[in-house]
Amino acid sequence: MIPELRGHGESTLGWRQPSVDLWADDIVRLLRQKRIESPAIAGLSMGGYTALAIAAAHPGFARAFALLSTAATPDDEAAKQRRAAGIAMIRTDGWMAYAEALMPSLLNDNRPQFAIHRQHLLAMFERAGDSGLPSALMALAARPDRRAMLLTIRAPTIVVVGAVDALTPPDKARAMATGIPGSRLHVLDDVAHMSALEAPQKVAGFLGGL
Repeated sequence: MIPELRGHGESTLGWRQPSVDLWADDIVRLLRQKRIESPAIAGLSMGGYTALAIAAAHPGFARAFALLSTAATPDDEAAKQRRAAGIAMIRTDGWMAYAEALMPSLLNDNRPQFAIHRQHLLAMFERAGDSGLPSALMALAARPDRRAMLLTIRAPTIVVVGAVDALTPPDKARAMATGIPGSRLHVLDDVAHMSALEAPQKVAGFLGGL
């Protein structure tokens, strides 16, 4: 199951302050409504932040975690300023301008399917659009530091990162994997931030081992 986060696709934002913790509560509530017990939870980038929020607020809920292209550290001031600049760009120039500016940080343009992957990502950005993206950026900028709680994760966990990921680089993934007891780290050569998109077969193999 692939749930939509608030403000993405056909999901509305609701009235509550957007946050990663709110996304986590939404997903846990949805899984319980669907009577999905002991799920294996995989999250890429902001999905990984949400998975860590689930681990923090609902210990023992998931039977396994896959943390892809993500980190346990919060945004520093420079990153928060970049989020603010992104929100300003969306409000003045629209979501497409923001997506195009971010694309070099998401994909490795030397890979053979770059054009296809770029179009796929643009379609994903469009589903959030001018209304959903600013709230997501605010939530990401405000997310807490999860490093102290990594030791509490007892479920089998894998950490996956692209070797040329500029947004959540391998050193952050390595530090996160070191903090989670028994976790396994996989570094994908020549892969950028969108690891599951650029190396789907390898990532699927890692997920199959959970």
